[in-house]
Amino acid sequence: MKNRLSPLPLALFALVSLPLISGRSQTLITFDDLSQTSTGLVSTNIPNGYEGLTTWSNMFVVNAVRDTAANGTNGYYYGMMSASNVAYNGFGLPAEIDSPGSNFDFLSAYFTGAWNSNLNIEVQGFGTGGLLYDTTVVVSATSPTLFTFNYLDIDRLYFDSYGGEVAFGPSPEYNFVMDNMTIDFIPEPSSLLLTGFGAFSLWAFLKRKRA
Repeated sequence: MKNRLSPLPLALFALVSLPLISGRSQTLITFDDLSQTSTGLVSTNIPNGYEGLTTWSNMFVVNAVRDTAANGTNGYYYGMMSASNVAYNGFGLPAEIDSPGSNFDFLSAYFTGAWNSNLNIEVQGFGTGGLLYDTTVVVSATSPTLFTFNYLDIDRLYFDSYGGEVAFGPSPEYNFVMDNMTIDFIPEPSSLLLTGFGAFSLWAFLKRKRA
């Protein structure tokens, strides 16, 4: 007589699989919830721990609407996807986002040049094995561009901007503007294993009761 697979473990498998699929949700980071008290470019640094990411190094936020009223139109205003804040790299120097111990996927973001058109932005993603991803994008100073990166299971992002031609101001400046950044945190493996183990234990218990 052929053995027939009980529908019970299949139902439990569905219960276990559902959290694995739906338990991860994308996080859209707009920076708009950060307070910014200055009307000029002396703006607020993004605090460590913001949106669950451990360290924001040389990353600042500026209210693009208020900055435009004080200093005129530039790439900060054009790069704004949601009012009113945008993120940028201080002094046009390299910037990092680090999250050791809570890996994430860097899916996409809108980028614009704050002062230069055709600004180059090198975006590197690091994980346990070192450098995993390395992409250079070229951005406009008057129109934000959505770039899809799909950097999976990383713990560090590194940004370096350079080049381009002056669009605003008297001299080249290498600040980039970033807005509406989308990430996805990696679930803790231990919790997923415990969920599966619990479901298996329940199935084993019910099987003994039916024997």
